[in-house]
Amino acid sequence: MIFANKAFLIFLPIVLVLYHGLNRRTHKYLVLTLASWAFYAFVSPQYLWVILLLTAIDYVAGRMIEDARDDRVRKTWLTVSIVSNLALLFAFKYSMFAYDNLAWLGQDLGYSIPSRAWYILLPLGISFHTFQGISYTIDVYRRQIPAVRSALDYALFVAFFPQLAAGPIVRAVEFLPQMVTPPSVSAKQISDGLWLFATGLFKKLLIADSLDVLFVSPVFDNPTAYDDATHRWAAIAWAVQIYCDFSGYTDMALGIAKWFGFELPGNFRLPYLATNIADFWRRWHVSLSSWLRDYLYFPLGGSRGGAVRTYFNLTVLFVLCGLWHGAAWNWLAYGAFNGVLMGLHRAFDRLLTGISWADSLRASPGWKVFAWVGSSFQFLIGLVLIRMVDWHGGLLLIRSLVGAEHAAETASNSPFVPQIAGAPGLVVLLICLGLLGHVVGLLQECRWLRAARLPEFARSMIAALAIAGVLAFGPGVSKTFIYIQF
Repeated sequence: MIFANKAFLIFLPIVLVLYHGLNRRTHKYLVLTLASWAFYAFVSPQYLWVILLLTAIDYVAGRMIEDARDDRVRKTWLTVSIVSNLALLFAFKYSMFAYDNLAWLGQDLGYSIPSRAWYILLPLGISFHTFQGISYTIDVYRRQIPAVRSALDYALFVAFFPQLAAGPIVRAVEFLPQMVTPPSVSAKQISDGLWLFATGLFKKLLIADSLDVLFVSPVFDNPTAYDDATHRWAAIAWAVQIYCDFSGYTDMALGIAKWFGFELPGNFRLPYLATNIADFWRRWHVSLSSWLRDYLYFPLGGSRGGAVRTYFNLTVLFVLCGLWHGAAWNWLAYGAFNGVLMGLHRAFDRLLTGISWADSLRASPGWKVFAWVGSSFQFLIGLVLIRMVDWHGGLLLIRSLVGAEHAAETASNSPFVPQIAGAPGLVVLLICLGLLGHVVGLLQECRWLRAARLPEFARSMIAALAIAGVLAFGPGVSKTFIYIQF
């Protein structure tokens, strides 16, 4: 059940009517919690026990951590929570990867280890709700928030369906205070929610899915058939696709949450305007980046242990970030690639900061453009690593990005190959549309454009008509959201 299919478009209005039709706080939250579990069960019916079990463990752990006087008891319950979440995450997400590599290593050493004949499906959103549970018990342990006394409140915090499948990773300190009383829904929230939902639907169905079918999948699935220019366009198209897909989900999640009166944190801050790798990770998947910073990087020591320890911590952080996204060697490579870039950026920044000519140069518009081009190029290389079908094809695409030419087996030398749906102009248009929001955001950041706000009713009507238009005349739902698989 994704946000754009018929099942969800029937499910959502029913839940909204039931929720807003009730007056008592407990009844409202009970309906919303049961609806969230139903949403989960619709996608992963055999794994409903996973979210129920972890919800119960973390709820009890939070209560015990807060009530315990002995610090050893508090640490024990914190350990129970963290180990329970990570153990289930490992069992479902990494056991196949671990077995395959151990089998390969054993066979290489001469042992007879059978190949894996079993497969495990991922429970819905397990990477997201496990991180929410861990952050909750850690925050209670640090005495940054009180433990939730109501099991129903905690269950809703974990399972709230708009953000359950693919985030953003919501922290208890952001969500639980909104639950003290059922939040009322304003006209602004209704119009903002419709606008976000329409924007996300447009990004997902018309841009991300179309780019994938028309251009990205054909080129990435068979890169030897296409020339260097096509490879470069495909990398750019893939960058636009993954951004529109993931930010489209986030937009819709934020919009739906507003219709229930809840405000979720944003997950993107115009990431393709970043001028260095650190700036990029402050803009991309913000809830994950800040989670890893606060619950992994700082506990590892952050930058307090000297340069070598800092670079080690950054490498560990991003390797684990890569692994969080996917249990595969290309994801490990992606994490290590970003970790190395972060270390190099930090060393470069420390070397030049405080030198007058270097500070002046880095503040100049020319340098900012150069830094933006370099950062975009780095990100494209990283994206090839996570989208490539195999290492041979991936290295071929990276060679094209860095300028090493090769001869295509069957394709022409034009930047757009005629046999890809016969619509090269459409691909260019979709790329431009996908990046249009960044252009508008840049103009607003530079104060060259003032955002004019329509009246709430007018915005609501325009957004509602846009949603209806996309659903009625769009290409239809063809693919699930990319980040749901994580």
